[in-house]
Amino acid sequence: MELRQLRHFVAVVDTGNLSRAAERVAISQPALTRSIKNLEELLGVELLERKPRGVSPTEAGVSLYHHAQVVLNACQRLTREVREFERGVTGMVHIGVAVMFSTDITAQVAENLAQQFPRLAVVVTDAFFEDLVRRMLDGRLDVIFSNFPQFPASADFVIEPLMTVRSHVVAGRAHPLAKRREVARADLVEHRWVIADQPHATDTFEKYFGAEGLPAPRDVFRTNSFNLMRHLVESGRFLSMLPEHVVREQVREGEIRQISLPGNVIERQAGLIYRKGAAGRPAMQHVLAEYRKVCAQFVSEAQTGS
Repeated sequence: MELRQLRHFVAVVDTGNLSRAAERVAISQPALTRSIKNLEELLGVELLERKPRGVSPTEAGVSLYHHAQVVLNACQRLTREVREFERGVTGMVHIGVAVMFSTDITAQVAENLAQQFPRLAVVVTDAFFEDLVRRMLDGRLDVIFSNFPQFPASADFVIEPLMTVRSHVVAGRAHPLAKRREVARADLVEHRWVIADQPHATDTFEKYFGAEGLPAPRDVFRTNSFNLMRHLVESGRFLSMLPEHVVREQVREGEIRQISLPGNVIERQAGLIYRKGAAGRPAMQHVLAEYRKVCAQFVSEAQTGS
């Protein structure tokens, strides 16, 4: 099996059309067809199902497609990293960061790495957890820094907790619940909410109310923008569950208030996720060590209130 055959096959699956795939990989359509046929003969299975308006992968083809993406992404990164070494760069690390940590911790890590290791190349992608895990599985990320929702962790992953993320039910200062001294969880059900449009956020949201036998609120606005979530809460028309560090300044200024009620605090571990064996690379060692140091400092400052 050759890399070019995998590239040809991935192009066909991505485009769903032999003609467009041939243009993408810059070969003739007959040559592309022969390449795919040779790959099918080598593996002894049919990889594509011909349809009136194109092609689609068979079950075996879907499996090969996912493996091919991992191989091709790894080769692409290997090529890029070797070229960087030739220019004197000490390595490249692709970091995936949960959106709630796009600033604060990751910004400090990036600044420290730039000062200490100016030849270390870092590529940072921020996204929600589910997308980050998909990117790591197909080889596009080396390490993830995120909170840890419940998920079926691969046996190939190392999960290293570094801190506890504390989230609260919050409201803007103009919200009718913001000034009440006593609020029960049942009081929250009939109000409008904004939450992250992610499976783990929905699961946490429903379990929060289900723990007291309550239905989850129905008036829910969903978004993948933390800035928009924070803005909607500040408007005084929405409730949300947001981490302390995301709204620290707004709470300090009185624009956002933490609702006072039993069980308001939701705690979750956060830290690093990376593949076993990946930590042996010097470039990765620098990144992991810096995250550990910055997180320790972050936790210490949070405890002292500085």
